[in-house]
Amino acid sequence: MYSHLTEEIKTIADFTDAEIALFNNSFEPAEVRKGEYFLKEGQISRHLGYITRGLMMHYKLADGVEIPADFTLENNWVAYLKSFASGTPSDMNIKALEDTQLLLLSGQKMNELFEIQPRFMALRSYYTELSFTRNTEYASSLATLNARDRYYKFMKDSPELINRVPQYLIAAYLGIKPQSLSRIKK
Repeated sequence: MYSHLTEEIKTIADFTDAEIALFNNSFEPAEVRKGEYFLKEGQISRHLGYITRGLMMHYKLADGVEIPADFTLENNWVAYLKSFASGTPSDMNIKALEDTQLLLLSGQKMNELFEIQPRFMALRSYYTELSFTRNTEYASSLATLNARDRYYKFMKDSPELINRVPQYLIAAYLGIKPQSLSRIKK
């Protein structure tokens, strides 16, 4: 369950076996069933999750319609950093699109890790920069690419999502009407 995460953090910083054991022991396993929420609008995000199996979607509601902001699948972190970092209620929802298994890290446990071994802050910096870069690329694509090119970029960058996310959600994520996406795919 921890093997991919362990290998990943070893590439970020040169952690000892004891530090890796301390890090891995800070997690609590959890499961979120398809259609259930990891975080609902109005709740305060108190955990980071590392998905070991499954798929989740960040979204906002606009006139009762789910507008995806991101998809997160296995071997990736899921959280809403705005709420997690500030301790304020979330204006975003995160829901499971598939039965999802996670490793949860509470904010309290994370801070304890930072106190015990400040080198763990390298992980926070790395993953925050990765998230920022990904979000900037997404915003740039929405602003500069036409619908067809946005879809092709999505297929190239996230091929594993094509068959796992319903087409209407992919269309909404790309800012395209579902009918237009169908035409593009033909």
